[in-house]
Amino acid sequence: LTRERGPAATVSSRMLPQGPGYIRVSSFAGDAPASLKTAAAQLQLAGARSLIIDLRNTAEGALGAGVEASRWFVPTGALATRATRGDTRETIEAKPGDALIVVPVVVLVSNGTARAAEVFAAALAGAKRAEIVGEQTQGSAGDQKLVKLPQGRGLWLTWARYLTRDGKPIHEEGLTPDVVVEEPNFEFDEVPPAGDAMLDKAVERALGKK
Repeated sequence: LTRERGPAATVSSRMLPQGPGYIRVSSFAGDAPASLKTAAAQLQLAGARSLIIDLRNTAEGALGAGVEASRWFVPTGALATRATRGDTRETIEAKPGDALIVVPVVVLVSNGTARAAEVFAAALAGAKRAEIVGEQTQGSAGDQKLVKLPQGRGLWLTWARYLTRDGKPIHEEGLTPDVVVEEPNFEFDEVPPAGDAMLDKAVERALGKK
């Protein structure tokens, strides 16, 4: 037998001292959508009146995983639209009975938030189920495939891209937060500022403060 370090959990959760439930999603790969559902349901059952879902620098996972994860939060309407080359559009709708999470949500994002995390955040924001706090997201929400070219060359081609509920492209555009909070910049030899301004603002919004 070879001893190896087990994979880190992609979803972790806890109740914050101020009251909201907090869920950190580091990746949407594997069983992350189901784990997010479980974590949110447990916090809701424990009495959390709002949730903060932290997607800062979350970029792993298939785009479809972001859509599937959003089902637990959005009761009706479009979750996302996928536009393929030639502008053929497929709208993915919420299914009755899927939305088990009913408490208000605040989603934390950063410049490193991409792909499935962007699709998830856009679905909740478009359905008015979440407020987005943080920085402009990366704008990487396109399905790609490798096209073989002569002489052993290849081309990565974006053949489909995801749109928000109101038809705006996420790919190459990103999501603009409802409340903008920039990550602090500091030099390599400087001491990072204490605290977490983004999370503090998310807690404030989750508690209903203006």
